[in-house]
Amino acid sequence: MVERRSDMEFALQLADEADAMTMAAYTGQALHFEDKADGSPVTEHDRLVEKKLRAMVEDQRPRDGFLGEETGSSPGAARRWIIDPIDGTASFIRGGRSWATQIALEEDGELVLGVTSAPVVEARWWGADGMGAFRQAAGEPAPVPLHVSSTTELAQATWVCYPRIDRLSGEWRTLPDRLSTASAPIRPTSHGALMVAAGQTDACLQLDGALWDYAAFAAIVRVAGGAFSYVDESSERGGPRPAVFSNGRVHDEVLTVLTPR
Repeated sequence: MVERRSDMEFALQLADEADAMTMAAYTGQALHFEDKADGSPVTEHDRLVEKKLRAMVEDQRPRDGFLGEETGSSPGAARRWIIDPIDGTASFIRGGRSWATQIALEEDGELVLGVTSAPVVEARWWGADGMGAFRQAAGEPAPVPLHVSSTTELAQATWVCYPRIDRLSGEWRTLPDRLSTASAPIRPTSHGALMVAAGQTDACLQLDGALWDYAAFAAIVRVAGGAFSYVDESSERGGPRPAVFSNGRVHDEVLTVLTPR
């Protein structure tokens, strides 16, 4: 427990540093960006924040590995920090508010700690094994404990999809359409995984993202009592991998609907 508390203190230091850097750059106006090889946008701020957080890990946790969206991985460590410096860069460059820094710690392949920090909306979510999961937002004087819902049957469950279903077409509509036959989706008010952790919905289907997009959310949901898995655990393909966050109680039923035999 002492070590995990130290890990969380360090993770929150990383989040504080990232918040200071991103808010210094954020103006609410459009920012310059480049397109990466995969077509996704990146700014100099993505790179600078990740470079700073990597340096902090190398300095204060020299035995730990690192995986970042912009700078790649440091292989070979049983523990590694997984970072997305600005998750939601497309919103960040437009001057929008739907972006955050994602920080996770993985030990022996298991996600044991996560922090999601969204400074422009003055909100932060965090959780770690043995410590519980929490949220603190503007107007909340103290951290609010997070717990997943108690729904046990998919027919009575609510769920959200990211990206929103009305923005999907072609093959990306297949999975949410299957889930819609079993239960009705609701419109998200924040990221679906965080709504699952807070018990505001029972499941979240996320169709777009890589490990650095999922890791912090997965840790927070799991610590709040829920579950996370990729839809197809056997898949080793590159590119986006559909995944499910849930309260745990409806998880198997969701996966059965999404992957019919």
